[in-house]
Amino acid sequence: MLGWTRILSKRQCNLVKVMIKKVFTHIFSILAINTFLNLNAQDFHYSMNQLSPLNLNPALTGWYNGDMRINTNHRTQWASVSTPFTTYSISSDFTNERSIPFGIQINQDRAGDSRFNTLQVNFSSSFNLIKDTLQQLRVGFQAGFTSRSIADDNLSFDAQYNGTYYDPNLSTLENFNTFKKRYGNVNLGLLYLRKINKKHYINFQLSSYNLNSSDQSFMGAAPPIAIDIKLISKLEHDFEINNFFEIKTSLFYINQGPHKEVLLGSEFHYTLAELSTLKRALWAGIYYRNNDALFLTTGLTYDSWKIGIAYDINLSELIPASRRRGGFEIAAVYILKRKIKLASPILICPDYL
Repeated sequence: MLGWTRILSKRQCNLVKVMIKKVFTHIFSILAINTFLNLNAQDFHYSMNQLSPLNLNPALTGWYNGDMRINTNHRTQWASVSTPFTTYSISSDFTNERSIPFGIQINQDRAGDSRFNTLQVNFSSSFNLIKDTLQQLRVGFQAGFTSRSIADDNLSFDAQYNGTYYDPNLSTLENFNTFKKRYGNVNLGLLYLRKINKKHYINFQLSSYNLNSSDQSFMGAAPPIAIDIKLISKLEHDFEINNFFEIKTSLFYINQGPHKEVLLGSEFHYTLAELSTLKRALWAGIYYRNNDALFLTTGLTYDSWKIGIAYDINLSELIPASRRRGGFEIAAVYILKRKIKLASPILICPDYL
């Protein structure tokens, strides 16, 4: 009898766990649907934001040592809770001493059961206001367009509950004016770099996205529902311990409408070899995002390539459903540098030969 009691207890515990996960899954779905219908949410973002520079600050366009840079990013999250949220980005920017830097960026984000899709294309440029041996002040501009779409065939609504059970054949009573929305983007950024001494540098960045506050409602709301302006500020301290070791400590603050995010962390960099265009280095870091997640990041630099991965450990109220699983992210950067052509020496033979 005791054996059957233990078996029933285990089965009951497993059943309770499954029920709890289902409850949190439904709660998450309801929150997501509410977010999509009201569209008062945050833009997508990456944990390794330094490897997606044009999503961080338009002033970073052309801010690197080289002639052309290509950045690619991929992030997936909430796979343990609902249909995964996935984000892809690719960007390229060009710079040289004879022209103003120019960049192009494409973002693709798809979220949840509604297949809430965001496609973004932006063009950017930047230039220096101040540049000398101690400091640099840079301004950047970005403009483009966003296309958003939503599908309701996989969604369920309160009106489809008939009092006894869920009936998908009932009307949702939701009046979508359109399932697609397009609007423009206007963004601005500032960058200030200050050299304290040979070992210490301070980097301050400030950027603002969605300055034109475009209407983003699928419901044809009156007055229109404007997308909130997003403000991003970053303060970074770079400490070069010696020729091999370096520590970068960063503080981010992001504000968009009612949403606020603080991100604090450090990266430890170790240079294996560096000579001319050759550079081999490793890095590892840890960051904390307030009331949301702790994420770990690591990567390597191999000459023109830089590759990084990150994993978020969820610390929010969704822990029972997510089981602390957050998001996985990978990024790759390639910087092209033109080879310096050395002029052939002119040899003059003396007359007596």
